[in-house]
Amino acid sequence: MNTESIKKKRNNAVKALIAAAVALLLCACSGGGNKETVKDIHTQTQLNYLNDAYTNFTKYAKGTEELSIPQPVGLKFKGVSAPYTVYISENEDMSGAREYASDTETANIYNLKIDTKYYVRAASGDKKTDVTSFSTADTAPRNLYIDGVTNARDVGGWKTASGGRVKQGVMFRSGKFNADESTDKVITDKGLDAVKELGIKTEIDLRTTDDGESGNLTESPLGSDVRYVSVPLVSGGNIILLNKDKLKDLFAVLGKEENYPLVFHCSIGTDRTGMVAFLINGLLGVSEEDLFRDFLFSNFGYIGSMRTQSIIQTYMDTVDLAGGATLSEKIENYLVSVGVAAEDIAVVRRMMTD
Repeated sequence: MNTESIKKKRNNAVKALIAAAVALLLCACSGGGNKETVKDIHTQTQLNYLNDAYTNFTKYAKGTEELSIPQPVGLKFKGVSAPYTVYISENEDMSGAREYASDTETANIYNLKIDTKYYVRAASGDKKTDVTSFSTADTAPRNLYIDGVTNARDVGGWKTASGGRVKQGVMFRSGKFNADESTDKVITDKGLDAVKELGIKTEIDLRTTDDGESGNLTESPLGSDVRYVSVPLVSGGNIILLNKDKLKDLFAVLGKEENYPLVFHCSIGTDRTGMVAFLINGLLGVSEEDLFRDFLFSNFGYIGSMRTQSIIQTYMDTVDLAGGATLSEKIENYLVSVGVAAEDIAVVRRMMTD
């Protein structure tokens, strides 16, 4: 075979490979093929932190600006034009679908669960698209966009030692909904819509009452249909020890199934709120590394100053004294030792386990 023939065959082979690659790309872009489209809810800065060692958190956030809001999942549809309605469901038959109105080419959807398959379609007038699907990436936390509120996220979503995942959509944590020492709302009407979509039934306010930090509320800023419960915790120093006599009151609320879905918060959703989230997720079998990572994620919120791992290490050291083979056992033993009812712990486990 002469040189010219070899070159010709080589060129034809290269062209064939290019054509195959282009066809594969077009198939993926059009929704064809077997590979599921995966969408992430995190901003690039958040992802950089979540994919790095948690000890490097100062490279990404220091608590002095609002960086806690997730990015939306952007959806585009062929066959309908704006304005249109998006229907999105976790069920293939589209049962229980939520509706989102969009008047732009791309519909931006916030607050989807992580590691979840969604089915979606759009409709405008008498036109509607076929049902398609996508999945969300499996990286925790499931941080939330509640307009006017900083540092909001799902307590669920973290992987556990048993290989499962803490149940999402059941328990939430956040910063305050009303200003400290005031009944004035900081949550906006748009934020209230997000809370309604999350289905929250109970607000647990961890702010103090003797100094009026909570605004001396008698009902929830989230609406008259949301139960308001005050469980005042103090801050400063070892928060677990400082509030050990209050933990039984807190878990008495968590131990009632009718209170779910619920949200708990202090002022900025970091220290007292972070301590409660540590106890719950540690109890459920989330790893120490992820407990540190979750606590330090609060630095993405507008919390005024940076928090470090030394704070959560204090929590670790405290429950360690209660003894146990695992962190989960140590936390349970500690909670029981300060008066938390075993049946309340059992309810939390049942409600938060898939």
